[in-house]
Amino acid sequence: MIKTLVVGPLDVNCYIVWENGPAFVIDPGGDSDMIARELKKEGLSVAYIINTHGHFDHVGGDAQMKALGGTLAIHSEDAPLLGEAEDHGILYGVKVPEQPAPDELLKDGTRLQAGYITLEVLHTPGHTRGGVCFFDRKGGNLFTGDTLFAGSVGRTDFEGGSFDELMESIRKKILPLGDAVKVFPGHGPSSTIGREKAANPFIHELLGREGQ
Repeated sequence: MIKTLVVGPLDVNCYIVWENGPAFVIDPGGDSDMIARELKKEGLSVAYIINTHGHFDHVGGDAQMKALGGTLAIHSEDAPLLGEAEDHGILYGVKVPEQPAPDELLKDGTRLQAGYITLEVLHTPGHTRGGVCFFDRKGGNLFTGDTLFAGSVGRTDFEGGSFDELMESIRKKILPLGDAVKVFPGHGPSSTIGREKAANPFIHELLGREGQ
């Protein structure tokens, strides 16, 4: 089961993911009370609170989610951003609570288990140095954060961003997963890898450079 909640002042997609057991909560960027109500409605406990990257709009509800239990995890290269979330929010006129340090540091290839769901960590730098995607190989579901969107890709003009790295991440880590894989991004509607290869101008340009 995948439940999408649009949360926080920048409309982040927070995902609750579960199958016969405790849940993953991916990118609880805000509106933690709403997320908690959904968990209660489904009768779910929290196994993991996981961040695709450390920008304040994706981590703003980590502290309140952590109060419900579960392991807070983020890639090691983005872990310092948790401590800066409050200050970064101020720059955008957004009040962000102080966030806790992570319980677990992720790296490429890490596998996280909750109930019958296994999520594999794919390190996809470019939007941030420690940006990751979470891949449910069994279900064919990919949670891409701000790496890949329907019809677009993540911004790379923030500190730690690199357009070349982002496109290399998409080329090496995402496109080989297969056209049928469903894409659940950090903002906006869902898609598939096949649809993005057909309609995303950034992917068109990438594949065109490779002569595919």
